[in-house]
Amino acid sequence: MMKANYDLISQQWIEIRKELPTSDKVLFNEFIHCLPLNSRILDLGCGTGIPIDQLMLKHGYQVLGVDGSEKLLQFARSLLPQAQFIHAKLETYDIGSIYQGIIIWDCLFHIPREHHEEILRKVYNALDKDGVAIISSGGSKENIPAFTGTMFDVEFYYDAYPVDELVNLCRQIGFSILKQKLVNKPDGIRDKGRLGLLLIKE
Repeated sequence: MMKANYDLISQQWIEIRKELPTSDKVLFNEFIHCLPLNSRILDLGCGTGIPIDQLMLKHGYQVLGVDGSEKLLQFARSLLPQAQFIHAKLETYDIGSIYQGIIIWDCLFHIPREHHEEILRKVYNALDKDGVAIISSGGSKENIPAFTGTMFDVEFYYDAYPVDELVNLCRQIGFSILKQKLVNKPDGIRDKGRLGLLLIKE
């Protein structure tokens, strides 16, 4: 199960999550470049929909967001009425449709890694031919055990495969890697870094 209670920090989250960091924007621009006009986009772990789903709507895509935090989804439905939003856990959500693009950004690492392969396989199966996925995960090359950190005095759980293991897993599932990038590097202390991957189903 996802071990992150964003309901407890929903107000603070919407105040700080207004724009993507520059390095994230670069990768998302490449994601958008791969998408055909009028693409159907699924955002797993969408939060408030700001700024990612907002960006997708700006480009004319149809957006469905899924998140486990009802409070974040209340903001999403109010801020982005053009999109659709569903309250569900990523681990158990049955995608059930085909999409040209799927997003899993800054949420996979809140779920124990034993669920990651199943989630990524569901993503692969839900993509159209030549569909693309953009995902983020932990940025460490080392095998770091699951740990907790705090955000706004609330404890959050983190777990991720080492970078090479995740990349290999994506290839085993059937993805080709279009882009692999450390969107922020580990600082050697608290910040384990974040890996961004742009994947295609060929």
